[in-house]
Amino acid sequence: MIAQIGDPRRDLLTLAVGALGALIATLVHMPMALLAGPAVAVSLAGLCGLSLHISPRLRDAGFLVIGLSIGSLVGPESIEAMMRWPVAFGLLAGLTLATPWAGRWLIPRLLPIDRDEAFLAAAPGHLSLVIALADSLQLSLTRPVVLASIRLMALTLLVPLAASLAGIEIGPGLPQLAAVTPWAWILGQIVAALLLAPVLKALKLPAHVLIAGIVVAATTHLAGWTAGGLPGWAAQASLILMGAMIGSRFGGMGWRELRQSLTAGLAIVVLTTGLATLAALPAAYLSGLPLLDVLLGFSPGGLETMIILSAALGADPSFVAAAHLFRLSVLAVVLTLYATDVARRGQGKSDGQR
Repeated sequence: MIAQIGDPRRDLLTLAVGALGALIATLVHMPMALLAGPAVAVSLAGLCGLSLHISPRLRDAGFLVIGLSIGSLVGPESIEAMMRWPVAFGLLAGLTLATPWAGRWLIPRLLPIDRDEAFLAAAPGHLSLVIALADSLQLSLTRPVVLASIRLMALTLLVPLAASLAGIEIGPGLPQLAAVTPWAWILGQIVAALLLAPVLKALKLPAHVLIAGIVVAATTHLAGWTAGGLPGWAAQASLILMGAMIGSRFGGMGWRELRQSLTAGLAIVVLTTGLATLAALPAAYLSGLPLLDVLLGFSPGGLETMIILSAALGADPSFVAAAHLFRLSVLAVVLTLYATDVARRGQGKSDGQR
């Protein structure tokens, strides 16, 4: 493994690899090239032994820019659709409960993986909580993280490809608005988002900087205070950063470790996306929401990635963001209760042995 270098230089190296991946992906007309290209390039470089990483401050800066860009796409139709959200959220809660249990039942029957690890690996999102619970239960941290990384990478690549094959027009990055928000308003939005982000962090919300940017930009647009979005170069550059961050999850992992987990990871992708699709079909029918919006909201991908893809595919990013936040809150309860049960079973075995 190549020795690690300081954060500023490592950030620049990671971004350079990501930019090269974005350029190649754009030249071959890959859907969402500015996100998928860097993800592939950085992950391959990491698997080859290069130490690549995005520092927390640079990550948050990218999240802020992406949040402001996506929030500017929220329109009045999002408010009207909110009245139909509860129906979809009810089915989403059921999906969230069923998915990890289905993984616990099915995956160990197909592959040599522990049932508790399969349960955590199949949990659709909330990787930080999964890691914390696996550590507290003295389970292997490597496999849940590797499987979640494989799932995130697969969805980052396959969702834009599937949308393109379905005839949905999708460009290399986020859609461009005709007008650019005045710089005075952009600076005001940045300040407001930076003030809101610590509040959301205190409320234990994931990706608090991203959500703060979306909330601030959506509020100013819905209130009619401003119009337009960020300059195109800022929004697209932040996508390269986001793709590089996705790819950096494979840093420190070897090809052998990836091969050992690839089958299990792809099995979990098929299982979780299949269940999400089965739940999304009746949810879209009963709620009257567009099927694409519901599919992305129910998708087992990462919150940040799915919000970005929803904006790129022309779906309602406000619904997708709300759906993923709701699912994470349900999942937090499910995983905590499961961890409590595992710990109690482990204590019972220990008492019996004594």
